[in-house]
Amino acid sequence: MSTVTHESLEHTGVGSQRPLLRRIVLVLAAFAVAGAGAGLLWERLWEPPTGLTYQGRWFLEPAGPDVSFEGIALFVLIAFPLGLLLGVLAGLWRHHETATLLAVLVGAGLAGVVMYAVGSSLGPADPQALAAGQPDYTELPGGLGLTAPDPDRVPWHSTALVAFPAGAMTGLVGTYLLGSRGFAGRSRG
Repeated sequence: MSTVTHESLEHTGVGSQRPLLRRIVLVLAAFAVAGAGAGLLWERLWEPPTGLTYQGRWFLEPAGPDVSFEGIALFVLIAFPLGLLLGVLAGLWRHHETATLLAVLVGAGLAGVVMYAVGSSLGPADPQALAAGQPDYTELPGGLGLTAPDPDRVPWHSTALVAFPAGAMTGLVGTYLLGSRGFAGRSRG
């Protein structure tokens, strides 16, 4: 029987992977927590538009793309800068750049989904579903989603979900390209 020592684990590469795994887990956790907080903020700052029911369907009142776009615009205005900040912070952590890049990309995608899930679950229910049992001209608040409130639209099928990853990758790549002077602890020459 042989005993496994700390030195033998390092020679096999097992001990050297712990900092890398810790970094990946911390990046993913930071993005998930930030996505949940952003979803809460998104729901708190958003004011639901009102609409009226008519023949079992819900219609915005007043109608218009500017009213239905407010929730989407607010999502992007919160997600992009937060992703940018987290990307910069992850980029300041040197070594294992490829693994960090992949962790940031996956974490930012996760953060966007978590942000949508938290925000939409805290907001009002889907008005199209509620309108079916209501009498005509009943006033109902709109639901928080990333698409227009049309009855045939899936509320989370939106390109707004790329705002978090776009911000995070912009921050990370900017830090890698521009941050090598002043932030990095190792020389490049």
